[in-house]
Amino acid sequence: MIPLLFSDPVGDDYGLGYVYPRTALFAEAGFADLTGFEALRNGDKVVLRVRLHRYPNPSNAPHGFSLATIGIYIHTEAGGNEELPGAGFKTPAGQGWNWAYLLTGWKAEEYQPGGTVQAVPVVKNGDWLELSPNLPPGDYGYYVAVGLYDPFTPWHFRPIRPGGGTWTIDGPAGAPAAVDVLSQSQIQAYQRGVLPPVRAIQNRIPWAVLSAAMGVLFILLAFRFPRR
Repeated sequence: MIPLLFSDPVGDDYGLGYVYPRTALFAEAGFADLTGFEALRNGDKVVLRVRLHRYPNPSNAPHGFSLATIGIYIHTEAGGNEELPGAGFKTPAGQGWNWAYLLTGWKAEEYQPGGTVQAVPVVKNGDWLELSPNLPPGDYGYYVAVGLYDPFTPWHFRPIRPGGGTWTIDGPAGAPAAVDVLSQSQIQAYQRGVLPPVRAIQNRIPWAVLSAAMGVLFILLAFRFPRR
C-alpha cells in the first residue's frame, strides 16, 4: 500500500454557492471545511485520517466536534454501490464503494453495501481525526465528503433546498448535501454530481515530473561540463 496524503483548500466549504442555515449555531465558519485526508498503513490494517479547518463543539460531543458530518467511501474492488449516501454524489461507473465510514461527534461507524454496520475506533490527534477500521491495506480509491450535522437524517447530512431556512441549507434543488469534498476539480464534481475517487497514484505524479526534470538537468550538465 502506498501512503496517501491529500490537502484541500481552506474556504471552499460552500458546495454550489450554498448558504448555511440561518440559526446562529452555524454562523461560525470553517467547521465543515475539509483541509486534509490521509490513508496510512499500520501493520496489517489501514488508518484513515481526516482534518477539518476548525472543531467547534457547542454540544460537547465526545469526539471533540459537533457541527460536521464526515463520510469516507472506499472503492476496493470492481462494482460496489455507485451512490454516496448522505453526501448526495454518484461515483463514476464501475467505481462504487465497497466500504464506507461515517463520522460524527457522537459515533464512528463502518458500513457495507449489504447493510452491515459496526462501530469503528476513532481518536482526535491534534488537528486530525483518526479512524482505525478493520480494513487490510491496499491501493484503493477514496471518496471524502463533509456536510453539516443533522441528527434526523439516516447519514446525518443536513439537506439542501431552495430558499433554505433556519435549519436547512439554501441551494439548488437536487444538489448534493455535502458542502465540501476531496476532489481535483470540485466545481466540476458539483456541476456533474459525480465525484471521482482520489488515489495514491495521483500523489506520485509530482515525483515523476521531478524525476524527469532532474534527468534533463543531468543531460544539460553533461554537455556543459564534458568529461576530459
